[in-house]
Amino acid sequence: MIRIIAVSIALLAATPAFALEDAEYSKAMSATAKGAIIPAYQAFGDAAEALQGGLDALCRSPSDAALTDAQSRFATAAAAWARVQYISFGPVAEHQGGFRVEYWPDKRNVVGRQLAELLAKPDEAALEPARFATTTVGVQGLPALERLLFTGDALAKLQPVDQDAAFRCKLFAAIGNNLATIAQAIVAGWSDGDASFLARIEHPSEEDAEIPNGRAAAGRLLNDLLTTVIAMRDMKLLAPLGSSLEKAKPQAAEYWRSGQSIAVLTANLEGSRAMFDGDGGLGALLAAQPDGKAVADQVRAAAEQASQALAAITLPLDQAAADAAQRKQVEAFAAQLVVLRDLLAGPVTTTLNLPIGFNALDGD
Repeated sequence: MIRIIAVSIALLAATPAFALEDAEYSKAMSATAKGAIIPAYQAFGDAAEALQGGLDALCRSPSDAALTDAQSRFATAAAAWARVQYISFGPVAEHQGGFRVEYWPDKRNVVGRQLAELLAKPDEAALEPARFATTTVGVQGLPALERLLFTGDALAKLQPVDQDAAFRCKLFAAIGNNLATIAQAIVAGWSDGDASFLARIEHPSEEDAEIPNGRAAAGRLLNDLLTTVIAMRDMKLLAPLGSSLEKAKPQAAEYWRSGQSIAVLTANLEGSRAMFDGDGGLGALLAAQPDGKAVADQVRAAAEQASQALAAITLPLDQAAADAAQRKQVEAFAAQLVVLRDLLAGPVTTTLNLPIGFNALDGD
């Protein structure tokens, strides 16, 4: 689980002499929501539904081909989620939506322990949708599903016609349905009706504690984009790298069982770039300010260099962390993320006059 704790809210640099109109922030946020955030959640919903279908097919006719197909759909869903993984505001914050989709990092093996307990004492009533949605987050989402799909005996555990295999399939169905339901609720919360989160952004009210004005909404987005970059480096790269080659911790890599660590990092970066630099979004607002174009160009260049550095990592991250040559590529990518982090936290924040919280990412 990732806890984002706002220790204090303050500008990271001096406020510029000019002031943006609040409507400008709202317009940029509306464009970002329509062009990047809502489509990303919709894509995750589509991927979750496709995954649900693949799990159902695997259970109806267990085979190597069906397992491979379900694993491929899992990879697609994990990458789709990663594009919005660190968005902390809006409907995803309701009912622990983000934690229920992905409880990670899991330093205490909560997912493993809770999954083992559930499988050891099968209780079909616990898998009913309403009850399952309120059970421990460790068994509700992608990490639990990864453990079920990416073990050497995954197929063997489904092939006997017995109660254990039947319960495992019902658990597959429960997780798949849960992921699709969460996605549907998030999309609906963003876009349905006059009380939707999109409507609140487009027509902010001082009575709205979360989004009292457009500037607050834009600040939340920039804060989450900064959080994404920090989490990618500090949690997703430095943790498996360890302090040295000899002290690498390959199993600290996200999705190491399924080999999706690099794909998910790629999606994190791509999602952030889309949210920052989409038509009419924060990047465009930044470029329209005095001296802002130079800053916007620097952000784009840093993001592109980070993307190229990531592409140079040719092994799965858990293997790359323990490989002398590839480890250097991981470190190079981490260094590029620092450049991007410092641009977002400094010149971007100052030029856009946005409040940014000092975030602590505490994986527990």
